[in-house]
Amino acid sequence: MKKLLFLLVSCLFVLNMSAQDDLFFSEYVEGSGNNKAVEVYNPTDQAIDLSAYYVLRFSNGSSVFTEGGVTQLEGTIQPYTTFVLVNGQTTSTSTSPACSPVLQGMANQLDHDYPAPTYMNGNDAIALVKTTDGEAPNASMTNVISVDLIGEIGLGNAIADETGWSYVQDSTLTYNNTSGEPVTGLVIDFVVQAYATDGTTYGPYWMAWTKDHSLIRKPTVVSGVKLNPDPFNVTLEWDTVPGVIDSSGYITYQDIWTNLGSHQCVADPDYQSVNENKAMGNVTVYPNPVTSGYFNLVATAPVKSVTVYDITGREITRISYDSPIKQSVVQANIEVSGMYFVKAVFVDNSYLSSRIMVK
Repeated sequence: MKKLLFLLVSCLFVLNMSAQDDLFFSEYVEGSGNNKAVEVYNPTDQAIDLSAYYVLRFSNGSSVFTEGGVTQLEGTIQPYTTFVLVNGQTTSTSTSPACSPVLQGMANQLDHDYPAPTYMNGNDAIALVKTTDGEAPNASMTNVISVDLIGEIGLGNAIADETGWSYVQDSTLTYNNTSGEPVTGLVIDFVVQAYATDGTTYGPYWMAWTKDHSLIRKPTVVSGVKLNPDPFNVTLEWDTVPGVIDSSGYITYQDIWTNLGSHQCVADPDYQSVNENKAMGNVTVYPNPVTSGYFNLVATAPVKSVTVYDITGREITRISYDSPIKQSVVQANIEVSGMYFVKAVFVDNSYLSSRIMVK
């Protein structure tokens, strides 16, 4: 029965990426506690009544949404604008904290009580669907039209107890457990394993983009995913937001909501592409290749931040300057040789990206 349901769901999610024909998810917030939200974008030139649209959560690899919850959206979404659904919990319990009131203040709609779609925790598939008969989606989803999907439905045990989806397909990492002994953690077919191969040490949770991250849909995406992916590769259509330095001096991707409530998409006639974002100045990075772990950055205009990314778009290092600089020695914190990108943001928010090689 489970296999039949999975096949049914796969058939319902029919791929159509050719035109901006309907709504899609434009931002995904999987923050600390119950700081969760999804943003929906309208890439069409028409206002759309949201009453026919539903957000569904397929919890822990399930092929059905009945345990994960369903929420009917409310109101109207105007052309080239967003609609934000935020976790609605306002009081804390011993096991479930309230959602941040700051995040809730950014909502167009607060989600209902648990179980609800915005109780996702990184390993749940989230779907956007609509119905045409005025009824809510039925358990078999035979009365829905697929609109968009984050994650992969019906993975079962392959995702049920794991951390979430990674930005790499397969990876083997060696790191130390709390006793200082080396252990091996795995990413298998984009799924981050919750435990290392010793069965007790936590797995490489930092490799998961769908947990403890905010994700933004790439501006070139103009339509939702209507085919259940096999596997789900998060980097094809999503970018992780740049991390920030927390109070302990570590880079974190949690609870970053600065882009929530707006979205840049090529479907918008007023979209300004990267090429049209003329940089305030020029930047020189040397030496290149980088061999010492450090490089020099020299700019012709004041720079307020420098970020180093790997070729998948994952942030490696970010430095924000209290006082804008024109020269700086940057510690790259790069351990693996290869190609990387350095993004310098000027004080007017324009930026330039440079390519470096690390040996």
